[in-house]
Amino acid sequence: MVETMERLKPLYRVKLIESGRSHFYQVEGDENWLPGVTTVLGAAIPKPALLPWALNMMADNVRTYLTAREEKPFTKDEIETLIKEGKNIYKKKSEEAADIGTRVHQAIDDLIHGKTPTITEDIKAGVEGFQKWQEEHKLKVELGDTKLASKLFKYGGSLDFIAFDNDGGLVIFDVKTTKKRKDRDHGIYPEYAYQLGAYKKAFEETYGLPVKDLYALWVNKEKPEFKPVRVINPDICFEGFLAALKLYSLSKWEKFDETA
Repeated sequence: MVETMERLKPLYRVKLIESGRSHFYQVEGDENWLPGVTTVLGAAIPKPALLPWALNMMADNVRTYLTAREEKPFTKDEIETLIKEGKNIYKKKSEEAADIGTRVHQAIDDLIHGKTPTITEDIKAGVEGFQKWQEEHKLKVELGDTKLASKLFKYGGSLDFIAFDNDGGLVIFDVKTTKKRKDRDHGIYPEYAYQLGAYKKAFEETYGLPVKDLYALWVNKEKPEFKPVRVINPDICFEGFLAALKLYSLSKWEKFDETA
């Protein structure tokens, strides 16, 4: 264990900085704040499934109102309330899902560090999915939540855990609790590969160690099942992330002279 922890000693420390609803990373000895991997990808890559999902949430909200309603007509105020709630219901649902995902991640991190997590009913399935994966794959899990940063490319990130395979190879894992896709037996989306590609480069810089493999580990929040999905072209995925990082950086520059 001591040998493992000595091997996993970072070359420099990275700190997470929270500012309002945003977060950044800071390398020790450097006052600059670096954007996070998920912030960069969220700003640069559109999510085509988000709009239909938001519309479905609004439709479900309307359906709930109508099916619970007596035959008497709605008042004007009731209609306005229904519209207002419908317009914002997707934000509420998204925040609820994010909260569950955060607590699943925290419970998994506690398990990795040998702690006893608080497991409420709404995160039980996700945590049990991770435990089932651990039992079946028998990898040596280390570190848990780990802050990384690339000094070269100026970004930071937080990976969920690393593990060593049977040959001693180092493998990065990022846990996902997204809803299962209709076209797959998991909830992993292509942009997650860009995220993992960025983590690989940042980890290799921060720790000075080569990474053998990258996995997105999906755990279902609704029932205890899992699906590990391996990234097959990490270098290409990193190029995709760099393109997003470039677009993100350029978005911070002023585009017009409004005084002319």
